[in-house]
Amino acid sequence: MEVFDIFLLEAILNGLLLGGLLALLSLGLNLVFGVIDVVWICYAELIMCGMYAVYYLHVQYHWPLIAAMAAAIVVVAVLGVILHQFVIRPVLAAEPINQLLVTGGVLFFLQAAATLVFGIEFRNLGVTLPSIRLGEMSFSAARLVAFCVALAGMLGMYLFLSRTYLG
Repeated sequence: MEVFDIFLLEAILNGLLLGGLLALLSLGLNLVFGVIDVVWICYAELIMCGMYAVYYLHVQYHWPLIAAMAAAIVVVAVLGVILHQFVIRPVLAAEPINQLLVTGGVLFFLQAAATLVFGIEFRNLGVTLPSIRLGEMSFSAARLVAFCVALAGMLGMYLFLSRTYLG
């Protein structure tokens, strides 16, 4: 196989793996916009708060990774409820531009608070997964795991929305 073909296939495969993770993230944003009907642009900042929670619980306080992830879900859920009660609820009936401005303010506040509290240094969990070789191509096992988790999450959300009373 030519080198160009290998690079192209590798780029397509890595793009699909990363796209699955981005699809999972956008699924939550779609639920906020579509189901709750709120212009909520600080969604990614809540994800950032969850990631920092996982980092500090796992790396700094030596919690098991799964426990840190579960605790981060609770932390972000509580933060989301607080933001909904005190920031979103007052503007639910307002024009979408007002919701955009309010959630934009929350976005800038959470970004600035994270910069002040955590700094701007790169951080990671220290979990390394090997690269996977498929013929002459290689791709990250971490992306494959994230893609599989994203697929499971999307399937779970689909089943929840289509097969339960709450959905």
